[in-house]
Amino acid sequence: MDGFNAIGSGMTADERMQQVIMNNIANVSTPGFKESSGELMSFPQLLMERYNYGDGAQATPIGAMSDGTAFQESVLNFTQGVLQQTGQPLDLAIEDQVTPGTSVYALVPGGQSALAGPAGAAAGTTAQTVSSLSFVVGRGGVIETTAGDPILPVNAEGAPITDARVVKNPAYQGLELFGDSGAPVYDAAGHPSYQIIGPGGKVLSDTGPDPSAYVSMTSSVTGGVHDFFAVQNVDASGGQRVALTRDGQMAVGANHFLYNSVGQRVLALSATGKPLQNSAIEMNPAYQGTNIFGADGAPLVDQNGEVSYRIVNSQTGQPIAGAKFGTVGVNVDTLQALGQTDFVLTPTSQLMRGTATIHAGALEGSNADSTANMVQMLNIYQSYQANQTAEQTISASMQQTATQVGTVTGL
Repeated sequence: MDGFNAIGSGMTADERMQQVIMNNIANVSTPGFKESSGELMSFPQLLMERYNYGDGAQATPIGAMSDGTAFQESVLNFTQGVLQQTGQPLDLAIEDQVTPGTSVYALVPGGQSALAGPAGAAAGTTAQTVSSLSFVVGRGGVIETTAGDPILPVNAEGAPITDARVVKNPAYQGLELFGDSGAPVYDAAGHPSYQIIGPGGKVLSDTGPDPSAYVSMTSSVTGGVHDFFAVQNVDASGGQRVALTRDGQMAVGANHFLYNSVGQRVLALSATGKPLQNSAIEMNPAYQGTNIFGADGAPLVDQNGEVSYRIVNSQTGQPIAGAKFGTVGVNVDTLQALGQTDFVLTPTSQLMRGTATIHAGALEGSNADSTANMVQMLNIYQSYQANQTAEQTISASMQQTATQVGTVTGL
């Protein structure tokens, strides 16, 4: 029967894998769709013992046995989809600013910029997003890129803190400096791999007085921080919440508000880059221009001085001062998938100001590769067929055992 259990678990896992692949294939043409891959794992091993009748106190261990295979989880791939020009004025595509390696803020030589801030940046330096495949510990324990540029933490709004440094903890005994998305790693004694030190030696890391300071790292392909449009979503109980999407196929409702392809109201952002749930992007009926959105989604002005859209309160229709339309960044490892292209926040999600480029008149295509998914689907089918054949063989053997073993010919 153990053979039946193992084969059955393999067939069930293959069925789940096939569902993931079929969903990818079905959404090859869905704008902003991110394909998934299934992850399998063996069942936890079962310890086997031989014991006599009684309380089993004198049991003798005789080894371990695995009970088959399990479908562990479906993992999303956030690789950038191909941008497709549509010429439609309400279509918007997000292009993430990612490069090979790990992207992180660093203080690099160059002219002073707005990112650097008024204090902390040395003359001739600027805070920029750079990419590095590894990191080193420089003078004073300051963690730097391989180019020798000190990396910078960010504040709650995702802006770099130029007068702070990320310093290796001398008490730390581990090998890795950074964990997921830049978080510190802890050794066996509970020491963090680094601390964030501000002016005057003030500790700004999560154990210090300013827990909003952290190191933000972005993967060039899958995990890390990626950008999204914010939309208003209604949950199963009728509550209002923010959802995030990469689908930029927009439409205008009867109230002149901007909605996404599934009818969710598109939200504007505050001056700090946070979604405003009471906001709406209101199209201007008097606008006579051809295009609606300018660089990175900004409104345009026609020859009569009419703007293409304005940001208003969805309930009162009054303009919202300081609001803008754009993208928000979030660590995708903290999101929960909702439907085909939407995601909802979890308690660990932390939104920050988006850094992606918005292209008007274009859509980001699905990143699902139809050919690769078809090949994988055939491989899974062959695995399922092999399990089915093995099950039939075991069934035939058990049938023969039940009908022939122990019988005497001629009786």
